[in-house]
Amino acid sequence: MLLRVWRRFTAWRRGRPFWAGLFVAVGALIILFPPYANLKFGDMVISIQTLGGVSALLIGALLVICAVALWVAPKFRLAAGIVTVLLSLVALVVTNLGGFLFGTLFSLLGGALAVAWTDAPKKQKKPKGGAEPATETTQRVQPT
Repeated sequence: MLLRVWRRFTAWRRGRPFWAGLFVAVGALIILFPPYANLKFGDMVISIQTLGGVSALLIGALLVICAVALWVAPKFRLAAGIVTVLLSLVALVVTNLGGFLFGTLFSLLGGALAVAWTDAPKKQKKPKGGAEPATETTQRVQPT
């Protein structure tokens, strides 16, 4: 049964930009975490609940929506990828260096993977032996 579940998951994963969505989701969580984490050093509590926290909430939520859109509706991968790249660049400026650079890097990588992903089947490579004759001929034009 476990093997059957794994095969179904693998088939589902191959039909969509899974890794792009995963990187975007990880980047979103990294951007969301620091403003709402209260760090304690002895009796002192450090909290970053400022305008950067509100921006991190908004940008992180939009990045999570983009990650879910990449998994659920792969036909929107180009739009979600472009929005992800733009949001991660905005997060770099607005939210604590975009999750201390790691959130921005993960989101940028996920956005780039989403834009580059395609579900078209791979073309078969032709053998190097030259067994098939060339079907197209190219004509060189001399400059005048």
